[in-house]
Amino acid sequence: MQKNKNRAHPSLLSTPGFLTLLILPLLLTACAVDPIWEEGQTLSEVSATELGQAKALAASGRSAQAAERYLALAAESEPPARAQLRLKAARILLAAGDTGAARKALAAIRQSELSAAQRELLLLTEADLELLEGRPREAVARLERVRHRALPEALQLQYYGILASAERLLDHPIAAARALDMIDTLLDRPQARLVNQVSLLSTLSQAAPDRLDTLAREGKGRMRGWVEVLRLSERWGNDASALAREYRAWRAAHPKHPALPELATAYVSQLASGYAKDDVLTVLLPRGGRFAGAATAVRDGIEAARAADASGRRPALRFVNSTDPGAVRRLHARAAKGGADYVIGPLQKASVDALSRGGRLSVPTLALNETTHREGHASGLYQFSLSPDDEAAEVAHKARGAGLRRALVLRPEGRWGERLARAFSHQWQGLGGILVAERTVDASDAGYARQVTELTQNTAADLVFLIATPDLARLVNPLITKASAGRLPVIATSHVYSGGFERVRDRDLVGLYFVDIPWMLGVGGQGPLSRYRMMAGLDNTPDPLARLYAMGIDAYRLAPRMEDLARHPGSLYPGQTGGLSVDASGQIRRRLSLARFTVDGPRPVEVEALRAAR
Repeated sequence: MQKNKNRAHPSLLSTPGFLTLLILPLLLTACAVDPIWEEGQTLSEVSATELGQAKALAASGRSAQAAERYLALAAESEPPARAQLRLKAARILLAAGDTGAARKALAAIRQSELSAAQRELLLLTEADLELLEGRPREAVARLERVRHRALPEALQLQYYGILASAERLLDHPIAAARALDMIDTLLDRPQARLVNQVSLLSTLSQAAPDRLDTLAREGKGRMRGWVEVLRLSERWGNDASALAREYRAWRAAHPKHPALPELATAYVSQLASGYAKDDVLTVLLPRGGRFAGAATAVRDGIEAARAADASGRRPALRFVNSTDPGAVRRLHARAAKGGADYVIGPLQKASVDALSRGGRLSVPTLALNETTHREGHASGLYQFSLSPDDEAAEVAHKARGAGLRRALVLRPEGRWGERLARAFSHQWQGLGGILVAERTVDASDAGYARQVTELTQNTAADLVFLIATPDLARLVNPLITKASAGRLPVIATSHVYSGGFERVRDRDLVGLYFVDIPWMLGVGGQGPLSRYRMMAGLDNTPDPLARLYAMGIDAYRLAPRMEDLARHPGSLYPGQTGGLSVDASGQIRRRLSLARFTVDGPRPVEVEALRAAR
């Protein structure tokens, strides 16, 4: 029988997504008593009884009814009460995640009726709305108009919380960390500060290593100290006594830095197991057929992640052969009956389809692929894949985060190129980007070089999305660079990087940007689960299954965390395959790293590099 523990895992303390949890109570407080001015005077003409009823509805979690009550009162009121009541309704709806209703409430507010303080509150609320609707750039633009230094502390916390989350979504981890640093100066409770400081370190860990090197070498004040604590934690994280000793020494040498005594241990522990004593983890993987090699790589990653955990936090591990998709439901039911707390797998798409049909799964299950259908899958089923479509969408996200707007897509003939181009275009246009053109490139055609040159020489695009294998990229990248005089950044998916790099063979890749999982790029140091250590020092050797090792590590660590991540949309776990979150459909979403080929091989960079390349 399954053991129901309902544990909260420390992973949620680690990321900017946790800021949602930290800030929402403040947002609700602002709805109840506006801290900018004396609300009693603003609403003095409104029925105290009805205001009390609306407040009670909000406090009991009935957000829609509370908002309706406030809006009804607004319809009967005069300025400035009318605007104040609509603001309160909108903020309650935002706290409940009803962005459509919140936008409608905000649209009814007349700018001419607002006081100066209400305008500040409106901008802050609009920024929150933009963020929740997935428009971080617009959220930052709203925040830039807020006179945040004039805000009371409660709303300053909200201001910096929105800013941190927006900058993180824009792939500006250092800017996000600076916002979290400002939050630290505003918090009083030690536990809230610890949560925020762990989030700050985790955010910094997503920055390119060279940027962290610069901060550690040239930075000043608190930010330099945060980087030093991060580096210290990464270096000594696998030795608890050494970590404690080194961190005590660091704090003694930096007595004025605000890092809390528990910070290094808290940061390291949030990356650890997440399992409880006596947990059972069942893994459904095929032992035969064409997926056997992939399954072996995933299994190696899972076993390595378990071995890296402290002995008292390792679950019992049971591997079950799931080669036959027709048997997967029976195997899953047997695992549940046998006491499994979590299930990882199956791997084949047909098996995931079979498992997804039906009602709720009795054991939280992390499938290692996606279903072929988007609706009607079983509850309790989470889907984790290294989807090429997600990579193409991530290219769009990063390019827009850099301020680029007009894209030219070059792809090979065939379904693979069409699929990635479609995924990119959908995301690109959804983010407000313009698709200048989409063209196919056939390297077997004698005229391909002239075609690429003509396309990129006088194009109106400010970005080329290149869908290519390493061989095609070696041919096309230098043509684009020469034709555009280096003004067009070229960005691709991880398919251009085989995992190895040779100076002579790969010199034509130099300058090409691509997205990939952090593990492939050495982000996060050289700990026991790093690519360098797991591949026995052969981290520059091509391996078509290499990324699946990292998938196994993340699958092991996600299993006990996925329900918590699903309950808190926007929360993000810093995994080996990217920044990991769970959407409303149970899909694991990944935020990838950006890298650029140099003469010494690929190096992680931040999105600002794309802007600078123009």
